[in-house]
Amino acid sequence: MESKDPEMDYTFMRVCKRMIKQFCPDSNPKDVFRCLKNHKNEPAMEQKCKMVITRRQITKNTDYRLKPELQKACSKDVPKFCAEELKSKSKSEDEFQGIIIECLKIKYREHRLSQDCEGQIRITMQDAAMDYRLDAQLKQACGKTIIRLCPDELDQPGGGRVEECLKAKLNSDGITDEVCRKHVIRLLQEGKADIHVDPVLYKSCALDIKHFCAGIPPGEGRQMSCLLEALEDKSVRLNEECRHMLTQRVEMWEYAAKVAPPETVADLMQQIQMSPSRNYYIIILLCVVGSLFIGGLFCGRATKRIKAELKNK
Repeated sequence: MESKDPEMDYTFMRVCKRMIKQFCPDSNPKDVFRCLKNHKNEPAMEQKCKMVITRRQITKNTDYRLKPELQKACSKDVPKFCAEELKSKSKSEDEFQGIIIECLKIKYREHRLSQDCEGQIRITMQDAAMDYRLDAQLKQACGKTIIRLCPDELDQPGGGRVEECLKAKLNSDGITDEVCRKHVIRLLQEGKADIHVDPVLYKSCALDIKHFCAGIPPGEGRQMSCLLEALEDKSVRLNEECRHMLTQRVEMWEYAAKVAPPETVADLMQQIQMSPSRNYYIIILLCVVGSLFIGGLFCGRATKRIKAELKNK
């Protein structure tokens, strides 16, 4: 009820009263949380209010039913793509712990969601990319690993610093927990699908995206493909920080591909599309197909011809 009507959330309304007046004076009462969330990282935002907003976000991301906009936008996608996850929890009173949102993220990477649902999942992924605590599955799988490998980043968990630490540790074989490793690989795959879900890389390449990839919409790896083409083109001068970060990401993707090879044909095609060496792979594929075609022309039939009279017996 509180998620549908923020005015019923007494703590939120009391602590954030001044911030609501400052940032969202004309907002519809039912949209006030969403409005204030968009201003959470403003310098003028009070720390107490920011903490309450973050706690509410963490709670909402454990169960898709606490996110009314997402639940409405994905009303057809959830039963269609996540029926098994719904069935597994139908006889339990436990929270979903983000499994439905996790399921929708997978379908987002496969470009199978409806347009409205895709938009809501993109927002959810962007929020979680800034703070690992908003990713229920990552927090559950990598909680101990983060304390062990990224203690300095825990002082300021926002800004994607914890996620960036995990990605770096994956590339250096520092993550020994297989479940955590799987989720970090998933973070890298999500970043490939949408650069906005990789806040550190996006911050480094924001100017280059505006300059070289103007007019290219986000999602489906389009902006990332544009940047990778610019990285390969020696005539294009990318920002040095962006070039360095892109090179690091390519190394991480190659390592992730070795650790977790593609499970489906769609995954394989996406990896080829995003690879800096995709032109080489395409040429090899065309050569193989061409060789089979030419071989068929010159070698003729592999089986013996049968006369029509024998076939019609």
